[in-house]
Amino acid sequence: LSDRVGRRPVMLGGMTLYALAGLGCALAPTIEALLAFRLLEGIGAAGGTTLAIAVVRDSFDGQAGRIKMSQVSMVITIAPIIAPTLGGLILLLGEWRLIYLALGLAGVALVLAVYFGLDESRPPTPGTRLDLIGRYAAVFRQRRTMGYVLVNTLGSGGLFAFIAASPLVLMGTIGVSVAMFGLLFAITSSGILLGSAINNHLARRGVPARMPLAVGLAVAPLAALAAAAFMAMGIVRLETFIPFVVVVGICRGLTTPNITHAALEPVPEHAGTTAALMGCGQMLCMAASGVIVATLYPVLGPLGVALTMLGFLSAGLLSWLAVEYAARRPRVA
Repeated sequence: LSDRVGRRPVMLGGMTLYALAGLGCALAPTIEALLAFRLLEGIGAAGGTTLAIAVVRDSFDGQAGRIKMSQVSMVITIAPIIAPTLGGLILLLGEWRLIYLALGLAGVALVLAVYFGLDESRPPTPGTRLDLIGRYAAVFRQRRTMGYVLVNTLGSGGLFAFIAASPLVLMGTIGVSVAMFGLLFAITSSGILLGSAINNHLARRGVPARMPLAVGLAVAPLAALAAAAFMAMGIVRLETFIPFVVVVGICRGLTTPNITHAALEPVPEHAGTTAALMGCGQMLCMAASGVIVATLYPVLGPLGVALTMLGFLSAGLLSWLAVEYAARRPRVA
């Protein structure tokens, strides 16, 4: 939609839906109503994350785009990490409905921020058709873009394996308190912040994106492998798990902005469609990661978490190597 009618009206619509659905969740009389409003809330939220990336691509090219993408990607990546901590703090004030009230009010604030603070970055083009199939087909034909969409998708699955199973590992197996659990989430979040800050610094100094990408994608599976090795030996402690998760977070901060920038760079006219595709793939892979962890945990315990992280992160590295190999292969006319 935003590729056809502009970013601003679609973002306003998404944030309005997000705000109203959040308030609906807070007032939901039944679990069925809560789930229905949550579905609507997720649809509205998708407009924000998708279009934030598209607006950056509209507004900045080259190195400047990479720098700005680093800042936006940092926020999008860190949000699901800090969410459990914020939710826990809100619950200290009262019942669960306060969480959804806070989300609804945040949605109202976002509507006002977009209305008064965001200019249109892609004006509507009169006379053009919506043509959803044609737009997605154009993106699917871009092999490099699709390759980076896959790399981003798999990296999300690696980090979400920890997010999904962290209560089981940290509180259930290691035995940390609720307060310590929140602190540990803050520590892992700092890894993403540090990685994003390093990437931002490198981009400003003109360091090619390939360097932080190669380091981040190679080191992340090594960190997951080290955590898996300790767990395979029966050593499940904070000092043999959390540092490696922090390293994975740093790698995610290093790689996500560059992956996103590389995926969007070849398709400026379809930035909204590409950003939507990246968000969809990311959420699907995070869901798959949660299912895999839930399946492995009863059998392997914490080792299943580390192995799931290792599998997704290794697949992400291999996908990137395949993308780079294809880009360097001479094309036969």
